[in-house]
Amino acid sequence: MAEAELFKQLDDVVAEGWHRIHNGPFFSYVREHAADRELYRRTMWELWHYIQHNPLNQAVAVLGAPPRRTHLVRYAVEHAMEEISHEKMIEHDLRAVGLLDEAMYDAVPLPATQAFIAYLYYVSLTQGAVPRMGYSYWAESAYDHIGELLGKCRAELGLTDRELSFFVAHSTIDQKHSKEVEDALRRHAVTPQQQAQVIEVARTSLYLNEAMLAGVLERYLADRG
Repeated sequence: MAEAELFKQLDDVVAEGWHRIHNGPFFSYVREHAADRELYRRTMWELWHYIQHNPLNQAVAVLGAPPRRTHLVRYAVEHAMEEISHEKMIEHDLRAVGLLDEAMYDAVPLPATQAFIAYLYYVSLTQGAVPRMGYSYWAESAYDHIGELLGKCRAELGLTDRELSFFVAHSTIDQKHSKEVEDALRRHAVTPQQQAQVIEVARTSLYLNEAMLAGVLERYLADRG
């Protein structure tokens, strides 16, 4: 398909995925109830678990790239390097508001979080760096879709931008990354198969993101009794 059609289809998939998330159980609950420190902590825990794997599965995606495709290899390796230690911002934010618990480091991620982590490794190992860009395409612009949640955290939990560094600082970093992903897609997602894979990875990874958030809420409500 033409480049313009690829991005149109990607944007449609991303818009549909975020629409479903915004109308799903997690966002609906947060919208209808006062912000809760425990739900915030649990959400950040799951983000911490999956975010720390992003540089690793991004690096793994290089394995299938022909060495002569130096631009693709450089993109994937440099992007992987820039993703290292982003989970440290989550640790900082939790520590800043007294919610960092050492148990987080040894906790088992929720089932949907495990599936999300495993899926990104699966894509990287079996399909490579180009299809994985379907995940990066929406993840690098996720800040645009969580304004409602951040507003709740600021207004009802009293969190400042300094205490939301993972989201606020990330938004600046991701502006650069988002442009790089678009440029890489234009250059490397050129066959019908690659384009179809990119779109499918965007759709599936957003679905798993939705499932992860729903899983957080389900466990939170279950533990409250």
